[in-house]
Amino acid sequence: MRSDQSVEKFRRLMPVFIHIVAVLPMASSVLTVPAALSAVPFDISNLFPGPPLLGQIGDWLPVWVTPIYAISIGLLIGAAAAAVLYAVLAILSFVPPLGKLADSPVSGNIASLVIGAVLAVLLCRQYAFKGQEFEQTLLLPLALIGLVMGYAVVYGMWYRTREEWGQILTEGIVPYVLSVTGIFVLIGLAGAYMIQEPMRFVDSAKQVHLIGDGTVQIVLEVPGTDKDVNADEATFHPRPIQYDLSELSRLTISSDKTVMLADGANMSEFSRNPTRIDAGESLVFNYEDRDQPPLPSDSSRLHIQNRELNTATVTFTMTSIPKIPEMSQAVGIGAIAFFLISALVAFRQAAPRVWALALSTAKNEMAQTLYLILLVMGVVGVVIFSIYPFNTLGDDIRMFKDSSVTLIMVLAMLQAVWSSGTSVSEEIEGRTALTVLSKPVSRRSFLLGKYAGIIMSVAVMFVIIGAFLLLLMSYKPIYDARETAKAMPVWEMGFEEIMSTVPVLGLYFMQTMVIAAIAVALATRLPLLANLILCFVIYVIGNLTQPLVASAQGENPLVGFFGNLIAVVVPNLNIFNVQSAMDSGNQVPWIYLAGSFNYLVCFAVAIWMLAMLLFEDRDLA
Repeated sequence: MRSDQSVEKFRRLMPVFIHIVAVLPMASSVLTVPAALSAVPFDISNLFPGPPLLGQIGDWLPVWVTPIYAISIGLLIGAAAAAVLYAVLAILSFVPPLGKLADSPVSGNIASLVIGAVLAVLLCRQYAFKGQEFEQTLLLPLALIGLVMGYAVVYGMWYRTREEWGQILTEGIVPYVLSVTGIFVLIGLAGAYMIQEPMRFVDSAKQVHLIGDGTVQIVLEVPGTDKDVNADEATFHPRPIQYDLSELSRLTISSDKTVMLADGANMSEFSRNPTRIDAGESLVFNYEDRDQPPLPSDSSRLHIQNRELNTATVTFTMTSIPKIPEMSQAVGIGAIAFFLISALVAFRQAAPRVWALALSTAKNEMAQTLYLILLVMGVVGVVIFSIYPFNTLGDDIRMFKDSSVTLIMVLAMLQAVWSSGTSVSEEIEGRTALTVLSKPVSRRSFLLGKYAGIIMSVAVMFVIIGAFLLLLMSYKPIYDARETAKAMPVWEMGFEEIMSTVPVLGLYFMQTMVIAAIAVALATRLPLLANLILCFVIYVIGNLTQPLVASAQGENPLVGFFGNLIAVVVPNLNIFNVQSAMDSGNQVPWIYLAGSFNYLVCFAVAIWMLAMLLFEDRDLA
């Protein structure tokens, strides 16, 4: 009897818990939890695979592990690129002028800024001036990437970096992140034997274009036909070019004269009808439209007939993609991993005092009982959400994703605000900060170190829970198909769900950084409880400001004025809220993250200046 009551109580509380953690970000989109949700009991038997699952393991395991395998290859490429770069820099560190360049902070900073500026200009020219929409939002992120890489190169050549690599890889948050990433990669590689032709993914990774979009232009000259020869009897000239139809995403063929494309020199050799291109016209082939390419599958059989007297100029514009297009995104994940490794090296070696404070803060916060409790709650919550029957008529994956990322963000924010109170406010009140500042550490370095340490501890929480989420997200389409007796989905579906979750995690991590910055600034003056309440109020207002301002347009001018005033003072957290995109099933474009990052940087700088004003004249004695 008691057991039945417990199950009934759990069934009633689960929808409430889901609604609480998701209600604030969902407020702007006016999304309500379906009424059917509260009427569905939780079936604990879903936790344990039955005989049908074990009997079909050969069917669903490859589908589940293939997206993980693809991402693992991308991560390995990023790690290998970082290893090669810093191995080369370590060799260069034996050259005295290069190895000791960073001994002087002045020369190290100047060299880093010069190299960083050059890299920033190259990156901006490559990616931010291509005539695409919203590309201006890439300027600030690309400039910061260039500067960080400049510091990474200069301090990577430092002889002390070469000697301290053992410490770099074993201190702070690095072992935790490496362990989680390593386990994720091992799971992917272990399932390689279940995948058909796993080397296809490696070959496709080699075809990814990190620079440019893979567009190649080939110009061919075709001699004109003799004036005494009928155009239909003109010679088909062999013009072999290098291409692979399976790798082409777009093909444009243009000519200034009327020409015919064929796969042989005469009609007896034709396996298909020749394709005509009139003078001044273009023939476009798109892989997405499943168009039939006008070129022969064997590139050596390409023949072109010029039907006019003058020489024809035929231009082939080919845009290639990997044979497995998903590998472009997987290699992109590897590029992010490569950059994060470089950012870690630059931060640790270029700002040792701030790094020491951040490292100490992260260690202390991650050793707290609350941190472990929140971590366990996040992992357990994500697992429960993955098997809970939301009964949304096909939207269970969306609800699982929405509930999980919101839960991770809420737990991370709670940890960030709590850490701000314990590591900043209590240290100021307990005179511990006075002891730290008595050393050659400025108040600016103190605040930056504390903020960086809090963000590092929160980042570990995102990585650990996020890894569980991605693993379960790859399996969720399979689970739903089995529960609804549908056909087994393809692995691309799981990969798409993973890659649509990663940008959302990035945006919610940025939102957590905003709240953490506010919490650190307030902790210089307020105790923990007041800080927690005020941050909660800012979080609520920040998520509701944009809808309120929009609804006030055209209404009372006074209401609109105060709404706009609040929108200026309080951070607009709706920038990081992609609830509407998740509701509609659309993937968040990566360029949107660049725009959100611009807002994060500007707001963080403003909050940091406010924190310095509050902390500069604070009496620590």
